[in-house]
Amino acid sequence: MKRETKIIIAIIFCILICILGKVYEIPDDNYIKMQEINENKSLIGLSKEEVVELLGEPRYQYIDGEDKQSYVYNAGTTVKKRILGNSYGRKVYDFRINFDEDGKVEHTYIKECT
Repeated sequence: MKRETKIIIAIIFCILICILGKVYEIPDDNYIKMQEINENKSLIGLSKEEVVELLGEPRYQYIDGEDKQSYVYNAGTTVKKRILGNSYGRKVYDFRINFDEDGKVEHTYIKECT
């Protein structure tokens, strides 16, 4: 076999390994919805009642030392997949909503559960 042919075969082999080993992170529908709400900041300024009307009852409620309240919702999951279909690396996320002292949404964020 010629040297050039061996090089071409080695390059094609490396490209195939790279393509087949490619990893994609696939979010579920709930993660996509919560990510969109978080990014467009559509909850900022809403009252607790309005948040519950839109998202339902929170999974958890917290009150910090300054009497500010936080709601926690399930923000969905992501799964890593390879082109060949192997799944691994499932991550679960919380969607957190922090209220100001007047009971209005101050800010939101998504955090990976540990």
